[in-house]
Amino acid sequence: MAQIALNHVTKEYNNGRIVAVNDLSLEIEDGEFLVLVGPSGCGKSTTLRMVAGLEDATEGDISIGPTRVNELEPRERDIAMVFQNYALYPHMNVRKNIGFGLQLSTDLSDTEIEERVEEAAQLLEIGELLEKKPKALSGGQQQRVALGRAIVREPEAFLFDEPLSNLDAKLRKQMRTEISRIQEQLGVTSIYVTHDQEEAMTMGDRIAVMNDGELQQIGEPNEVYNYPANLFVAGFIGSPSMNTIETEVAADGTHLEAAGGALTYDLGADDHPDPDLSPGDRVTVGVRPEDVSVRAAAEAFTDQTHRATVEVVEPLGSDNLLYFDVDGASWTARVSPAFEPEPGDEVAFSFPRDALYLFDDRGVTVESRDLTDPAEAEQVTAADGDGAATR
Repeated sequence: MAQIALNHVTKEYNNGRIVAVNDLSLEIEDGEFLVLVGPSGCGKSTTLRMVAGLEDATEGDISIGPTRVNELEPRERDIAMVFQNYALYPHMNVRKNIGFGLQLSTDLSDTEIEERVEEAAQLLEIGELLEKKPKALSGGQQQRVALGRAIVREPEAFLFDEPLSNLDAKLRKQMRTEISRIQEQLGVTSIYVTHDQEEAMTMGDRIAVMNDGELQQIGEPNEVYNYPANLFVAGFIGSPSMNTIETEVAADGTHLEAAGGALTYDLGADDHPDPDLSPGDRVTVGVRPEDVSVRAAAEAFTDQTHRATVEVVEPLGSDNLLYFDVDGASWTARVSPAFEPEPGDEVAFSFPRDALYLFDDRGVTVESRDLTDPAEAEQVTAADGDGAATR
């Protein structure tokens, strides 16, 4: 096991015309499970391949333990990589697939290799499959064999490149639990690449969010979810995505106005220090779908609500997702399955003031929701039917 460090690493293609990774610095602690997450093309797989030695860094240093590995071949880096493609040998049974790499790259005896294969098979609960060939295995079983091939190496680090993308939803959930269990049991430093933010949130000790080749934020999953560094992270982490609407600081500097003045948000309240904003500044307001309360329009619990027309209802069993338009922005609310409006129905919605996020005109977070006492949060000011703001 070892720490992995990337120090100002950049990867360019076509003589610098394409920058896949830009000035990336990361430290993965000994035994840590770090997830690199971001949209397709953000540079996460390129980063992993540079750590593995499959790509050369244009600039910067990559270290595994105390050793700078930029000039080392992949086989000299003492890492094991698990790919999206299982890459099993179809003519070999599971036993030989798991142990074949050790025969090529180590001086271990046949007995020692057999012991490692048996231990890995027991850990992965595939002992009864050792004599079968890959074509007789399910996708999940094949992925376990690929994991076994990495485990028997007893490497300094595991590198996972979207290993669950080929599995169905049920198997993905099962396998991500298994990978987390095995990594924790072995304590091997691991980097896991995925575009699936749910995988990132449930598997990583920390997650590193990337976009356009640059690191956006790194932290524990709940920290990144609750306190995103910018608008991109806020929108990418969380499913459904955060609702947002563009606003402007009113001329008197005391509040924000959105939806033509129908929604307002007071600045500088006693329990909310005044953000560094000036009259006329453009601001984006965000609120998570689970923080939006929705009622039938005729049952509005206060007049501090805003009305909207339901466009789509998605029943998920445990809850329903409602989609509706707010001043040209598509919003989502997560509601009880007992609340089942029809598309076209008018509803009233509201949300606690303390649930709001504020982002400046560069997309940088200037205020995150307050989680200290959400039960006592005030309702955001909204408008009545004639558009006049009310309290």
